[in-house]
Amino acid sequence: MPSPDLAYAAPATAMRVLVVDDDDAVRTVLSHVLTDEGFDVVGVAADGLEAVTLARELRPDTIVLDVRMPGVGGIEAARRIRPIDAHVRFVMLSAYDDPTLQREAADAGASRFLVKGCALSDLVDAIAG
Repeated sequence: MPSPDLAYAAPATAMRVLVVDDDDAVRTVLSHVLTDEGFDVVGVAADGLEAVTLARELRPDTIVLDVRMPGVGGIEAARRIRPIDAHVRFVMLSAYDDPTLQREAADAGASRFLVKGCALSDLVDAIAG
């Protein structure tokens, strides 16, 4: 029997995650990978407007947002979601390692800004907080 110090205690409930990206393949892969990592992917959205609606309905713990999407992007979506849910965490994903985007994301309430293609462990750590 493992010692109590070494025993793994699974969380009572999985962290609820909303995945937002305009690329269907990215949404699908992220959803599968995060589910495999033990997260509860409660929804997916293809743009910022849909993200705002789903955030209101689903109340996720964390929202993974693509920074640049047609129409309403991730940064603007975060600005619109924050008044709806002051406790939700935002993890921004971008194809661009741009300090200006990083500042804008932080100003909108993002806890992390990751470049697409980052290590899976970085994404998992960012979502888990």
